[in-house]
Parts: sequence; structure tokens; C-alpha cells
Amino acid sequence: MLALVGLGINFDPTLNGIETAKKCDEIFLEKYTSPLPADIQKELKKLIKKEITVIDREEVESDFLIEKAGSKNVCLFVVGDPLVATTHLSLLAECRKRNIETKIVHNSSILTAVARTGLQAYKFGRTVTIAKWSENYKPTSPLLLIEKNLSIGLHTLVLLDVQPEPMDAKEGIKQLFEMEKVEKKKIIKDVVVLSRLGFSDEKITYGRAEKLLKKDLGKPPFSLIVPANLHPLEEEYLKFFEV
Repeated sequence: MLALVGLGINFDPTLNGIETAKKCDEIFLEKYTSPLPADIQKELKKLIKKEITVIDREEVESDFLIEKAGSKNVCLFVVGDPLVATTHLSLLAECRKRNIETKIVHNSSILTAVARTGLQAYKFGRTVTIAKWSENYKPTSPLLLIEKNLSIGLHTLVLLDVQPEPMDAKEGIKQLFEMEKVEKKKIIKDVVVLSRLGFSDEKITYGRAEKLLKKDLGKPPFSLIVPANLHPLEEEYLKFFEV
């Protein structure tokens, strides 16, 4: 069996998740979809009373887990909700092809936690991810998708690259500005910055993108939101975070 167990946005497994992991022969924790707190492996071990192995993208996307699940009960801890990333859906599909039992334990996700800003969850369009630019890789597709969402009145959740190190919110905003230069468009105006959403030290900051570059925006991990036209209730609530 392969069990995918969500850790939620603040690395807090549910009771169902803990009991599921305890019944497994081998337990793994993936680290490539989100940066891991330094002590998370130790804390999970205290809860589960078993060894936990951290694995990277290559092992998650290969047959490594599937081959083990063919003869053992295997648990993979996933940050957030386990079915948000398409990689995990691919794992489930492959298990079905091989008649390997699967179990899914859901948890909180950044896709729903954005409602903490006061923005209405049903008004979000397609989520985009900003990958770190390199000399030969400078995609502008995130900006164009944001533009498309805005054109139909939808907010955009912008995820930031976490490899090899988590991207800073200011770096993400600056990269959007660079995309605007390439596309010769002005699209980014107001931005909401999410810092450590769900943790006790979370910070939400809202304002003009240029102004945010001069403010303390908190600590990683970060996400951004580019809001579309606001409902009066959304506008009222966002003002609590305005700079």
C-alpha cells in the first residue's frame, strides 16, 4: 500500500494521518515542493515512533516508492494537501495500474488558506509558479497567465520557486517586473504577500508592488497574490494588511 499523508500548511498532521503512518513499514518525507523546517523530521519521529527518511524530487517521481509499495505499507508525508501536486496524482495512477492499494489523508492547502486574506476563494483563477530565471531560461508565461486571470476578474495565487533555496517575496515581485519589461506590458499593480501562512508568526502585507519592495515582508516561505477587482467586503478586509 502507498499512503499519501498531508502535513498541511503548517506541518501539522491530522490524527488520521498519524495513525496511518504508524501502521506503515516505511515512512518518507518529501522536501522538494516546499522548504522543510529544520526540526520537522525529528518532530514527526516523536509522533510516529518510527524512522522517517527525507527524499527528494528524483525519488518521488521515479518508481522508488511504487516498487516498495508493492510488497510493503509505505507512507509519504507531503507538505500541504497531497493531491495538489500533479506528481502525487501520477503516483496514485501508477499504483492503480499495478493493483497496489492506496490511501489519501487530506490536510490544509495554500489553495484554500488564501482566504485568510479576506479574498474570496471562488474568485481565484489559475495558480502560477515563478521559477528562478537563469541565463538561458527566462519564461514570462506566469505574467501572461496573471493577465488572463485579471481580464476575467479573477485573483491569481503566485507560488515561488523553492529550489535550491526559497525565493524571497521581493525577488518574486522584481522578477514579475522583469517579465513586464520583456513583454512590454504593465500588469502588476497591487500585490498581497503571504509569509509563513498558517504559522504563529505569519505575516500578510498588501499594497502597491513598488512600495512593498521597501517594506519588511516577513520570513520564507512566501507566496504572492495578484488581486483582481475587489468586492467591497474583500476591499474592506484587505485594508487590515495595507501598507
